[in-house]
Order: sequence, then structure tokens, then C-alpha cells
Amino acid sequence: MADQYRFLISFIVDNEPKTIEHYSNNDTLSDEEAETLVRKSVEKSDARITDIRVTGIHHPKNPKVHPGHYQQPEG
Repeated sequence: MADQYRFLISFIVDNEPKTIEHYSNNDTLSDEEAETLVRKSVEKSDARITDIRVTGIHHPKNPKVHPGHYQQPEG
């Protein structure tokens, strides 16, 4: 089974910040691909979408660790 790469796509829709997660078999996500995913996720077709940013998250999800909290490495 191929590795799954996780991306966080942040954007603004009609002055409201939003984010979506996207999983891919590719280790990169182009701006064009991100924009297509964002447009599919927005309900209104005439919504104003700006500031699309893609962040690669290259560590597995860990429900015990909350984002923004520094954890000392184990070992």
C-alpha cells in the first residue's frame, strides 16, 4: 500500500477563514490542485475565495498530542 501524505489547506471564503485536510498518495500538492479542492468544498459557487495556502503535514495523526503543544521526543 502506498504512503498517504496529509496536507492542510487554509483559505478565506467571503472573509471567513476555513481549513480542509486532504490525503494524497503524492508527497506534493500543487497550488492548482489545492484551488480545485477548495472550490469543490465551498457550497456557494459565487463565493469569493482568497489566500489559499498549503501546508504539508508529514507526521502521523496522534490524538494524544494537541496542535501547538511542544512534546519532548521519547527515548
